[in-house]
Amino acid sequence: MNGDMIGRVIKGRYKLIDERGRGSFATVYVARDTENNHIYAVKVMHLELSNDGELLARFQREAHIHLNLSDPHIVRIVDYGNDNQMYYIVMEYIDGQNLKYHMITHGPMEPLRALNYTRQIAEGLDAANKQGVVHRDIKPQNILISGKDVVKIVDFGLARSRETVTLTQSNVFMGTAYYISPEQAESGRSADTRSDLYSVATVLFEMLTGNPPFEGETAVDIVIKHMNEKVPSICRQRPDLPVEVDIFMQKAMAKAPADRYATPQEFIAALDQLQERIQAMPPGKRVSGPGYEQKPGPVGPVISPAAPPKQARIVVISTGQQIPLTGELMVVGRQDPILGIFPEINLADKTVGRRHAYLRNQQGAFTVEDLNALNKTRLNGITLTPHEERTLKDGDILRFGSVEVRFELR
Repeated sequence: MNGDMIGRVIKGRYKLIDERGRGSFATVYVARDTENNHIYAVKVMHLELSNDGELLARFQREAHIHLNLSDPHIVRIVDYGNDNQMYYIVMEYIDGQNLKYHMITHGPMEPLRALNYTRQIAEGLDAANKQGVVHRDIKPQNILISGKDVVKIVDFGLARSRETVTLTQSNVFMGTAYYISPEQAESGRSADTRSDLYSVATVLFEMLTGNPPFEGETAVDIVIKHMNEKVPSICRQRPDLPVEVDIFMQKAMAKAPADRYATPQEFIAALDQLQERIQAMPPGKRVSGPGYEQKPGPVGPVISPAAPPKQARIVVISTGQQIPLTGELMVVGRQDPILGIFPEINLADKTVGRRHAYLRNQQGAFTVEDLNALNKTRLNGITLTPHEERTLKDGDILRFGSVEVRFELR
């Protein structure tokens, strides 16, 4: 269905010209307004789901909530409606990438840059909080960074406002496990702005360290850690950071909402204090780059080269084709010159989506992430949950659509 949507004109004016991203019940397209030639992003609910009353109510609620929000750090809605059972939301188009892309591409961020992004997210949530809106799905994938480094919060599909009625039991455990607050994991109904701020703190943790605060084999494992385990020390992973960052995290990610920053304004004030503390630090030694280990000696640290990195590749089992994995972020997909889609790993099979999955190399550790492809990604026979990274080890069998490959790291 999605491929057939390119070229469609919605409401007699919004022509869909490219696919930007696909979720479980809606797809976002780049569209051109035929009346004024402006470029917009259009979120279209999947046609086959338009008869699902709960999903339709959620989609319409997103448009209603989002329309009442006006802030430089929240993506602006231009139009929404129903065109012959095709439900759509037209939004401003952001020329940039989501925060997840930046973290994967560049690794752990310089502290002041991470604090800048975090402050902008909190400013957007402050505007939402003043309207009684709780986002409930703050994560790097829902934070866009424009070409001018302006943060824009997107996807209010799980949002709740004081004017809207909570929808059914499906509101329990809404959100993404890596960034979910303890109270939201127990019941989405109890989440307020402090829950959103907890999620923002987890995003900041990942920006600074390259990994979320809690990880596990399953979503349940991760949620249990959010509910029970102490927040890991950032300063142990980033010794170049002042201890105040750990203190901030302990408060921002406290288990009980009453122990956290009560409002976005309090959260922002604490961020400003961190910024001042970091700016006041004298230029000192930074953590050594990847591939080196610092060892203390009588004069100073001795830099010892690490062992040569292993070489990674995937082997297409049916043909024996070997594809080296040399980039930091590689898209697995199917080439489409007409749409200008040229994935780094091209698998010429119609069961493979144009943008099917990510393979990532994070300092020699490889992961796979399904991009919510129509024919899901499988790892050793297990279907992957979309947008959740899974670690790869030598000999793992991956299946993209009907194409089966072996991951090798030797």
